[in-house]
Amino acid sequence: MKILRSIILYTVVIIFMFGSPCYVSASSTPQVQAVLHPPQTTLKMGDTPTFRGDVKNTGQETLEGLVVYLSLVSLEKGNEHPVDLEDWSAQKAVRIAKLLPGETNQQQWSMRLISAGKFALALTVVEAGTAKPVISDLLEFNVLPQKLISSTRILSVAIGEPLLIIVLILAVNQGKRLRRKGQQRQKI
Repeated sequence: MKILRSIILYTVVIIFMFGSPCYVSASSTPQVQAVLHPPQTTLKMGDTPTFRGDVKNTGQETLEGLVVYLSLVSLEKGNEHPVDLEDWSAQKAVRIAKLLPGETNQQQWSMRLISAGKFALALTVVEAGTAKPVISDLLEFNVLPQKLISSTRILSVAIGEPLLIIVLILAVNQGKRLRRKGQQRQKI
């Protein structure tokens, strides 16, 4: 968590200090491309889908010391906010030591979906010595709520418990009656 906060703080400070875009090369386009791919399943609370991120070196020079991390945002209307990945994903940041020209590095992030709603993920790539991170397009996705209570389980408990209590009471009363009858027969 401390590493992720440091990376984000470092990125923000560099952007505010230099203001203008600064890329790996002298050209006006970045040499890194970041793309995030969604899982191919319906997403619902409690699931642990895998999101794939591709980082491609589109330039002519080898890139070194890339740090790649995810950012998660809640897009619930009227309650938009960044989401701390601490509860969602164990693997937050990845370091790519070297990326050759034309090479693509694929990483996978498993995320435990702990809350329902509309969310978006972004993949950010930061290279040491640059002032502007490369950020993928937002990948929007919906997490469906998970039914935590099953009506069949509730019904069986709602009917079964009172019946069990009644049967126990009847059994205890029947036992008392039988003991009384046994005691009366012994007196005679």
